[in-house]
Amino acid sequence: MMDINQQKRILKALSKGLPICEEPYKELAESLNIDEQQLLDFVQELKDSNVISRFGMIVNPESVGYHCNAIVVWDIPDDEVDEIGTLLGLQEKISLCYKRPRKMPDWPYNLFTMLHGKNKQMIIAELNHIVTENDIGQYACDILFSSKTFKHSGARTFG
Repeated sequence: MMDINQQKRILKALSKGLPICEEPYKELAESLNIDEQQLLDFVQELKDSNVISRFGMIVNPESVGYHCNAIVVWDIPDDEVDEIGTLLGLQEKISLCYKRPRKMPDWPYNLFTMLHGKNKQMIIAELNHIVTENDIGQYACDILFSSKTFKHSGARTFG
C-alpha cells in the first residue's frame, strides 16, 4: 500500500499525460522512483473505484486542419435521452456527447454533442448526415459555432 504523498505524486504526473514512448507506464514509474507494477495497480484501483474511467489522447483539432468547432444542442424527450445519447456518442465524427439538465424556460436542451470541421458547411453537412443516417430528424437541435479556441488539456489534480 502506498502512502498519500506517493498517490499525490502519481496523480500529478498522470494529469500531465503519459510519455510518448514504447513503454509509457514503465517510463513514468521510473521517473517517480516506483515499481511499474505498483503504478499499474494504483491506476487499476482508480479505475475500479470510478475515480477515472479511461485515458485518452487530446488532439488540438486545429493542428490537423479542423478550424471550425460546434456544439450541437439537442432537445430530446427525457425518457429517450440516454438511448439517443448513446447512439450519438457512437458516431465517428462526434468527439463529445453528454447530458445536462434543461434550464427552462430559456434553455430546453438536454444533450450536447461536439463536431469539428474545416468550415461551417462541413459541420452542417456532417450533422445532416448523422440525422438522416440515424433517423433522428424529429428531435430539435441547434448548432452553436465556436468563436474562440481555448487551450486543450486533460484532467488536472489540485492540492
